[in-house]
Amino acid sequence: MADEDQRSGTKGRVAFRKATGLRLAALLFGPLVLAGCATTSPNLKSAEHLVQSNFHGQAHVVKVFPGPTQKLTGIVAENSQHQQGILWMLSNRYLLLGPVVNDKGHDITQTATKKYLAQPRKVPAEHLAPAALKAPGFTIGHAGPLIVVFMDPNCIYCHLLWKALQKPVADGQLRVKLIPVGFLKDSSAAKAATILAAKDPAVAWANNEKGFNDHTEEGGTQPLAQIPPKDVAAINTNTTLLQASGEEATPTLLFCQKNSSAANATKDKTGPQMTLEHGIAIHALPALIGSLDGNVSATGCTTP
Repeated sequence: MADEDQRSGTKGRVAFRKATGLRLAALLFGPLVLAGCATTSPNLKSAEHLVQSNFHGQAHVVKVFPGPTQKLTGIVAENSQHQQGILWMLSNRYLLLGPVVNDKGHDITQTATKKYLAQPRKVPAEHLAPAALKAPGFTIGHAGPLIVVFMDPNCIYCHLLWKALQKPVADGQLRVKLIPVGFLKDSSAAKAATILAAKDPAVAWANNEKGFNDHTEEGGTQPLAQIPPKDVAAINTNTTLLQASGEEATPTLLFCQKNSSAANATKDKTGPQMTLEHGIAIHALPALIGSLDGNVSATGCTTP
């Protein structure tokens, strides 16, 4: 289940959040990770063994909790960046990363996330727009409504979204302002700052995605040995802005659409609504593009 089709499934929130409640995102569901383990009982010790061995010591178990069946145990794990998320231990031998859906179609990972992880505060979309439009980054596209997307250069879900956006952007269906951030991995901030320091950041980002390693979930950018301080500061500012959205998650999208039921969308019923979304499934992208109505601007949604 580790192929791209599985990654681009139903929209969901996966794996890791800041321990303070800020989430690391999910554009889509992550793959199932099945890893053998010779343990005997679903407890903290066996869960820790699975997590340590499969995350190479870069994550640890915070707690375990009973799953919906005897063979399934829930795990709250935390990585080296202090981001927390839900994992599952199956039959005390396998580690499952991503959503688990029961026979009624209910996502029990999402349910566990709401129960065991702190929920972020929802921020009105229009509160973020003025700073997002001024934030260092770059814009791709020549026509169509303008949306804003926060991306981390080491984010696999951003990578999949970037690829999916290329044709509609080239066809003039939308324009995208990309705001580079750096928090996902130790190399993220340096890669993002290196891209921003490039003569053409859009080309530099495209090269990062071209060289993306799906296995290690690492962008292809090699950080500069000497990164201009102004670009380092810019990435720090961008990342702080993302945190202000209520979730430290990538990709995060800001856009205007005809109608929205999102909790953090504007509620002006006389026109398009500005919406802030943390994550989108690839299969839902065409529908989102079709629903776009106006440009994101500092004063609200404006006509393209």
